[in-house]
Amino acid sequence: MSEIDDLVQKLNVNIPRYTSYPTAPQWNQIEKSLFHKKLQDRDAAQPMSLYIHIPFCHSMCLYCACSVVLNRDPEKEERYVQALLQEIELAAELVKPGTFINQIHFGGGTPTKLSVGQLSRIIEVLYYHFNVLGDAEVSIEIDPRTVAADEGIKLRSLREMGFNRVSFGVQDTNEEVQEAVKRRQSFDMTKKTFLKARSLGFSGINIDLIYGLPCQTVDTFTTTVEQINSLKPDRIALFSYAKVPHIKPHQKAIPDSLLPSTVDKFAIYKRAREGFIQGGYTAIGMDHFAAEKDPLAERFHSKTLLRNFQGYTLYSGEDMLGLGLTSISFMTDGYFQNRKELDGYYSSIDCREVPLERGLILTDEDHKRRYVINRLMCDFSVNKSDFKDKFDRDFDDHFEGCLNALNEHIADGLVENRDEAIIVTKKGEMFIRNIASCFDEYLQKTANRPYSKAI
Repeated sequence: MSEIDDLVQKLNVNIPRYTSYPTAPQWNQIEKSLFHKKLQDRDAAQPMSLYIHIPFCHSMCLYCACSVVLNRDPEKEERYVQALLQEIELAAELVKPGTFINQIHFGGGTPTKLSVGQLSRIIEVLYYHFNVLGDAEVSIEIDPRTVAADEGIKLRSLREMGFNRVSFGVQDTNEEVQEAVKRRQSFDMTKKTFLKARSLGFSGINIDLIYGLPCQTVDTFTTTVEQINSLKPDRIALFSYAKVPHIKPHQKAIPDSLLPSTVDKFAIYKRAREGFIQGGYTAIGMDHFAAEKDPLAERFHSKTLLRNFQGYTLYSGEDMLGLGLTSISFMTDGYFQNRKELDGYYSSIDCREVPLERGLILTDEDHKRRYVINRLMCDFSVNKSDFKDKFDRDFDDHFEGCLNALNEHIADGLVENRDEAIIVTKKGEMFIRNIASCFDEYLQKTANRPYSKAI
């Protein structure tokens, strides 16, 4: 086994993806009144983003770890839309007048499982109750299978509603892999849908892929990378298959014997990363790629990127209001998550209550560590003087224990501890989750780690 293979095996531990810090397992029940106060007290001059969760899917992809509800009954979807519209009204009553919305994102599930009429009603109510900027990014996640059959009618309708960015879920173009995860989607369908979106004038098109799926090999996924490169999307997300059958039991339907080994999975990722970089993309964080002239790449180079539950973003202001089942909000210094079961969600809405279930208010120490972890995940570096300017604390003194934990990664050539900054090496960029975890105060105290593997 080679040196890199030994390193991969050593670092393949259970750690967070750090879409938040502190991470979700640290959250607990929280009072609705606290969420109300955070919304009402926030500075209206600071922009805010909206996240809308549509949980429904027609069928379950076996790799899925998202919050989804399998449904083929249109009446159930209409019931959800009506409740969501009520939640939008409830939340809008708590937001200070004049608050600008600079980003709206529809995620799922499969948002495009809803009808054009239902999506249009949601958009209309959002624009009625919130002050959405004229140049706001309005994006939606799309399963190409839900928009391919009508020759572009639904895509055109989305564009007419004001959506200007789309993310197509592709995962893998190989037919054997698709069959193994029960998501059959020809590359021809993906290509036609992609080109139709280009012709309709969407300002940005993303493609989502997953590595580590059953039956994948370096060679098969290299073909997928080449096909995606040929389309020239603006951004690419390359997610690791998160195997968490203890949370998502349907994943047990994927036999372990079909999954690539840890070493092979890393080789798939490494080759794909190289392929996208050679194709003209800038590698951002652990799993995103942006075309060289895309604003995301420009923000990466200027070290002004932000990261939240929507991924990497270039919009100022971190506050995000989540609407819908399981949605997460971040307001100033707290995380707030909606209820996870439909019946409970409906019960709260029927009582004219925000459907809040749990959350966490950050401590001063949480803010310091969240800042460091976010800068590592966004910039591959942390400037020590910037930290001191922001928190009035010496970086090396404050994080002495973390720097000791970092020494093993330094010895492995993944990171450098310089006088002025923590600098992640090119080799270390592929293990950024492991490096960031050295600053996770909660992780060091947790024996049972309910996270996916790092590789």
